[in-house]
Amino acid sequence: MNLSEPTSGARNGTPDEDAAYTAALLAVRVPPVGPDTLCGELLDLFAAVPNLPAVAVVGEGGRILGLLDRTGLTGTFARPLMADLYARRPVNLLMDPTPLVVDAALTLGEVGRRIARDKPGALTAGFVVAEDGRYLGIGSAMELMAKSAEQAELRTRQLEEARCAAEAANRAKTGFLANMSHEIRTPLNAMMGFAELLEQEVLGPHANPLYRDYARDIAESGRHLMELINDLLDLSKAEADRLELNEGTVDVPHVAVICARLLAERASRAHVRIETAVPRGLPVLRADERKLRQMLLNLLSNAVKFTPAEGTVTLSGWVAGDGSLLLSVQDTGIGMTPEELSKSLEPWGQIDSALSRKHIGTGLGLPLTKRLIELHDGRLDIDTAPDRGTTMTLVFPAVRVEAAPASTS
Repeated sequence: MNLSEPTSGARNGTPDEDAAYTAALLAVRVPPVGPDTLCGELLDLFAAVPNLPAVAVVGEGGRILGLLDRTGLTGTFARPLMADLYARRPVNLLMDPTPLVVDAALTLGEVGRRIARDKPGALTAGFVVAEDGRYLGIGSAMELMAKSAEQAELRTRQLEEARCAAEAANRAKTGFLANMSHEIRTPLNAMMGFAELLEQEVLGPHANPLYRDYARDIAESGRHLMELINDLLDLSKAEADRLELNEGTVDVPHVAVICARLLAERASRAHVRIETAVPRGLPVLRADERKLRQMLLNLLSNAVKFTPAEGTVTLSGWVAGDGSLLLSVQDTGIGMTPEELSKSLEPWGQIDSALSRKHIGTGLGLPLTKRLIELHDGRLDIDTAPDRGTTMTLVFPAVRVEAAPASTS
């Protein structure tokens, strides 16, 4: 026999980072022996190559016949009279005729599962790595553990690099939006101011009444663009965990009435009625008042947008039995399927319907509202179904309720 020192499939230690971690990396490329090789010769081989875990027995055409592992062979020869009995006999008498054979393309995880499921003894005896059904090399549990740890370390490094890259991109995005929003706000405020002057005919009546309508459209478009800029900036800050609360004590009924009043004109144009059922006896809430208004306006705006003419949107509030304060916006609109609800909670996710196409929208309101209520340690509960309407409820935890309510009606 002409058996050389075995070499691993990953010759120089760590494989290239782009290389796949497969069973081929585990293959110790030691030449196999034939079925007629004497057991004594194989024992001499194990003695000459201390790190050799096992040797494959291969027949014609590279067909794998069995496996002889170091521990099994040396253990047999250590017993009385066994050396004299087997030294001059062929290895096929002592080999394992059903060794674990793994394909070179298997991942390291799959190799481990094959060992656990099919041949636990391969942890000590080793296994055969084959490529296209032909012998490739010998694998061992020690090599499997080493390569698995190497792969885990590589994955950890890659995940850390990806995390750092994502955070850098997020910071760059937030900075870009902040700078751009500042640059856009300045001329936009001027445009809106001049449009309102033209709409109100401060400098005199227009020769053509259509100019007043055009000016109103310009001002309305400017307000929408300003809302979009604010939502974009807030959502970017929330995603980067840079959105902060300016907390204070909030008169919830007062804020609710203001929000309903601000949406009244839009609702009237859509022939939708807004009702409020927020009792004056609600307790004081510790929250960011501007962000509370933003949340309620987003929910009310969505409700009006997806409610057909002659429908109703109801804003209500109450204190639950556990002390949490709830503000709910209920509509008689089209409702949503689970798939549409999931889409609506994603930034830029818009539900395509005949009603939504009548209104300008970006799909930022609901995701931002969810982030803002979570920033208040609360949650957004949603109850919806097609043709049954939608109820969206802001739930503020009891720790933010600073006074007992006079009434829980």
